[in-house]
Amino acid sequence: MKNFSLILFFLSITVATNAQDSQKKSFSAMINVNAEIIQSVELITENTISFGNVQPGQQEIYVNPVTDMNAGYMIAVGGPNTNFRLNYLPERELTQADGDGTLTFTYEISGNSTDDQSTSDILELDNGNLEFNNEGLYYIWVGGRINLQNAAPGNYQGDFTIEIDNI
Repeated sequence: MKNFSLILFFLSITVATNAQDSQKKSFSAMINVNAEIIQSVELITENTISFGNVQPGQQEIYVNPVTDMNAGYMIAVGGPNTNFRLNYLPERELTQADGDGTLTFTYEISGNSTDDQSTSDILELDNGNLEFNNEGLYYIWVGGRINLQNAAPGNYQGDFTIEIDNI
């Protein structure tokens, strides 16, 4: 589950020369070992967002990432107690699977260092630094809004991308 990249640099130089007076002179230099560990972050999708069926005359679908059990659910895995930033596009166009229709979905996400959706906090784009818990986990719920006022009947699809940067 955890990937590590290890950059290891070791250099040892030994120079030996023979002098004319047949005394052997030896020169050596040693450079210490330097290692930098770069840990990658993994994002695991446990559940996708579920909207259910739209009722006639319904103007909007809203899935609250803090309270709605239909919210998408992901787990970010990184270094224990390390900081990270989370970035995403807050709006995404959904396209009709069998037609030309489109809908705009406005995402809302919440996060928590414990696996408890009801105590998660809404994450804004300028939320700042977040922190993985002691086990290197951070829990994310995805919800949002779709305006259905001009929607053509049909199935719509689209992708949501979250970028996580180690700090």
